Amino acid sequence: MEVVPIEIFGVSIDLPLPVPVSMREPALEDFIRDLCDPQKGVGLRPSQVQLLGRDLLYQYELNATFFDGNGSLVRTAERLRVAVRNARTWADWQLVHQTLCRVHALVMIDSKSVSNLSMQAQVRFPSLPERERYLRSFAGKRVISRPGALGHVRIPDWEYEVRVQIEDSNLIPAGVYVGADTQYRNEQDFESFIGSIPTMFAASANAFGLGFEPFSGTPT
Repeated sequence: MEVVPIEIFGVSIDLPLPVPVSMREPALEDFIRDLCDPQKGVGLRPSQVQLLGRDLLYQYELNATFFDGNGSLVRTAERLRVAVRNARTWADWQLVHQTLCRVHALVMIDSKSVSNLSMQAQVRFPSLPERERYLRSFAGKRVISRPGALGHVRIPDWEYEVRVQIEDSNLIPAGVYVGADTQYRNEQDFESFIGSIPTMFAASANAFGLGFEPFSGTPT
């Protein structure tokens, strides 16, 4: 098992809304107002939020950016997507956790529905040769010049398969990109569920002989 530090990580969730919300409904305006509330939401400035509409019913898209462009939110009449990238430390993860929980609390979610979850990380190997040796373990033929891994894994206590992608990083020298995509049911407590994501992500990578060191600054 190769155990390496996470240099950069990110998370995104894609939630289905139980009923379409039109551009004219007060619920949409309430959602925007709460996003700008520093206690309920993310404390956005009005200039960080845009509502683009093609008509006054369901053809619209609400966009917001935060965390100096590292956080994004997109809401349509039927779905809500929130993503945070370029986090690096345990404190960053706590902020990501809090942000996802606050945004999730601003909308009604059908407990029987299924949402999409993605997590990505850029990890660093001690040296380029060690990175290359790890990736070469996935090369079935010599003609494969840039080997990587792609597979669906089952991990304990996770209902859906996790699709894992591993390849060389284009951001970090001697680095590897690790991505995981899966789904989850919206019937559990969201705050504790989000807290379990790093464990699920690590277990998915373990299936490919890769482990993660604790986030920088993790309490001991």
